Amino acid sequence: MESIRNLALTCLLLFIFAVPTDGLWTIVGLSLVKISGLLLFGMVSLLVISGDGMRGAPWFFITVTVYTCWMLFSFLWTWMPVDYETSLAINSQQALKEYLYLFMMILLAFQVVRTEQDLNLIFAAYLLGAIGLAYFLVRGYDPTGTTVRHEIRGFDANETSLQLALGLPMALYLLLIAKSWLLRGLGLVYLPIALFGIFITGSRTGFITALLGLIGLIPWFWHTRFIWKLVALSFFVVIALGVTSMIPQKTLDRLFSSGTELSQGTLSSRSITWSRAWLEINEAPFFGNGLSSFRRVINKYNIDYTAHNSYIAIMVEQGVVGLLSYLAVIITVFLQAFKIPAEQRLLMLALLFIAIAGQFTLTLNGRMFIWFAYLFIVLKANLEQPSQQLAQNYQLRLA
Repeated sequence: MESIRNLALTCLLLFIFAVPTDGLWTIVGLSLVKISGLLLFGMVSLLVISGDGMRGAPWFFITVTVYTCWMLFSFLWTWMPVDYETSLAINSQQALKEYLYLFMMILLAFQVVRTEQDLNLIFAAYLLGAIGLAYFLVRGYDPTGTTVRHEIRGFDANETSLQLALGLPMALYLLLIAKSWLLRGLGLVYLPIALFGIFITGSRTGFITALLGLIGLIPWFWHTRFIWKLVALSFFVVIALGVTSMIPQKTLDRLFSSGTELSQGTLSSRSITWSRAWLEINEAPFFGNGLSSFRRVINKYNIDYTAHNSYIAIMVEQGVVGLLSYLAVIITVFLQAFKIPAEQRLLMLALLFIAIAGQFTLTLNGRMFIWFAYLFIVLKANLEQPSQQLAQNYQLRLA
């Protein structure tokens, strides 16, 4: 039984590693995400069928189940005008698979992550995947180029920067909590790599969320001895100077205009899209227009963009019911974080804050890396409690 679980955990680690670079790593023409996902489903299914108990955090599972079911149920009234076809618009069938995949990933992760060491490996897998993403980003970078923002072809620069920002609290967690010097070293190495990657994207969303990713240091910095405060401060000053010295001034000007854009700008024309989206929300406030319908219903205003806001996108597509169910997931994760020891809690809350803030300017409620943030926090909280089994230790066995 333990050997099956360890093999399933390996598949999960491979899957988490592959998600940040989705499609960039391939084996015999198949993406690493698809290969690892199939392996994960097969191994964990075998683990459950063989008689291992179902594990998890009940309230988290309840809210995730309600949200996922409502997303899938909204497929029944999805409005899909046949005269609007674009490869950028996700069809409903694709979204159905996406949400089922998310639900199963969350359900199965609890069956294999059972110790603090397992969680550390989960964080390490994500950081290695994010470093791979940074590699693909940096290898084509030309600081003398004319573009203000740098991105990987086929990848959104804002999403890339957010994925790198999500790794910052994990890196700090390994650096400050992990006992293995190898894992601590990974956390230390990740910090300058991620910050450089975020800066060259020129993403204001990435820049703001990166700052949020560092707030977990506050309690550690406050309680540590003066000499370590000096060392930590010097380290971050060196990183900041080193990173900014390799970034063109025009990119830095864009990043540091975040405050002005928030107070005086249109958030890169997002506010225009949002104002039109509110008109659609008023048309169908409770049930929305259906799964993955945003780009199609907003197209009549000559807008060919996503909502650039997860919460508005959900309101347009699934109405108030969908938004409340999604917020219930976030609130549950937030409350679960308070089961985590105080000195580690802010590190995990920083992970949640990045996920929440990033979705104010990006449509990410279906993205796997956002759900990683929710899942990792609840997994950490679950490790702090006595091992709970669903259905009061009911053992699911093959008859």
